[in-house]
Amino acid sequence: MSTVLRASMRRFGTSIFSTITDLAVQRQAINLAQGFPDFDPPRELLDAAAAAVHGGFSQYAPSIGYPDLRRAVAAHQATHYDQQWDPDTEITITVGATEAIWSAVHALIEPGDEVLLVEPCYDMYQPCVVAAGGVPRILPTTGFPDFRIDPDRLAAAFGPRTRLAIVNTPWNPVGRQLTAAELRALGELCQRYGAHLISDETYEHVLFDGRTHRPAVSEPLLADRTITVSSVSKTFSATGWRIGWAVAPAGLTEALRRVHQFVTFTAASPLQRAVAVMLAGSGPEFYAQLTAEYTERRDTLLEYLAKRDDLELTTPEGAYFVMTRCAGDELEFCRELIDRSGVAAIPASAFFADPATGRGLVRFAFCKRLETLRLAGERLAAH
Repeated sequence: MSTVLRASMRRFGTSIFSTITDLAVQRQAINLAQGFPDFDPPRELLDAAAAAVHGGFSQYAPSIGYPDLRRAVAAHQATHYDQQWDPDTEITITVGATEAIWSAVHALIEPGDEVLLVEPCYDMYQPCVVAAGGVPRILPTTGFPDFRIDPDRLAAAFGPRTRLAIVNTPWNPVGRQLTAAELRALGELCQRYGAHLISDETYEHVLFDGRTHRPAVSEPLLADRTITVSSVSKTFSATGWRIGWAVAPAGLTEALRRVHQFVTFTAASPLQRAVAVMLAGSGPEFYAQLTAEYTERRDTLLEYLAKRDDLELTTPEGAYFVMTRCAGDELEFCRELIDRSGVAAIPASAFFADPATGRGLVRFAFCKRLETLRLAGERLAAH
């Protein structure tokens, strides 16, 4: 470990996603570890990008994002969630959801402030908080298979130094959405302690079995204190484009923009234009097809995983991951899975501050072509 790196960041090594993906490439394994599709984005999005590249969108966009994309995000929020947001003062285009979260955390906390993280959580949240000088306050859930937030534990996790909480709904890696009761409890505590909320909602359109997305700001107590983050990555299968957005009341938006302008200044201009075209042009039939296709992918993977006698399964409510539990060490299980079955999965202990808390948990991604999932499933069932 480099001693040049600041001391507070030395505990964060190379991401498990990079490690497992590199190993999968070396072994020519099917990658069900990292959550990126192995299929192209919609043709309309690609055509819009090509037109933008050749249509004069090659210079800096405004730091807060092109007006047409901000208007498209505002229209999306109004259409899907009956929310009214001002595209000029309450919507910011960012370099993916990750940069939106990074900028929001650095805008809202002072060194020594506590930030509540609901565990298991996406592995960039904790390093982001530490890099900003914050103190992660880890909230454990009820654990496998339900991963519910216990209201008493939640109340105990808040205190006079709590300034921020970060949640993810639908929730990577556990595959469920937060309930209205959980959001209400969060709202009551954020109000009591004067804390803000970052709600990572990048999987907002990947929900199953008739469920619809429940934005955190649908809870009235959170409406004035939440930064909602989403992106093009999951809805339009373009994880490499890095176009995201943050939606928040004007005061929070102004704070985020003060940081955002010095982190990346602006996102890629032609891709912003393409996303504006795609977002504005996507009607109910697009989202219905997205749900149907991901439902088929989910059910296909679950069918094959159920044939193994060494895994306990959960059925995801949302996002595109299946959380499972093996009997032994999850790291060894994932290594053997690559070597013996030629399939890569993520040891989900990486989503815990103390990996021992996530012992035995393994996450599989199903954002793949059906033929990929079937081939992976045959390999999984055979070994």
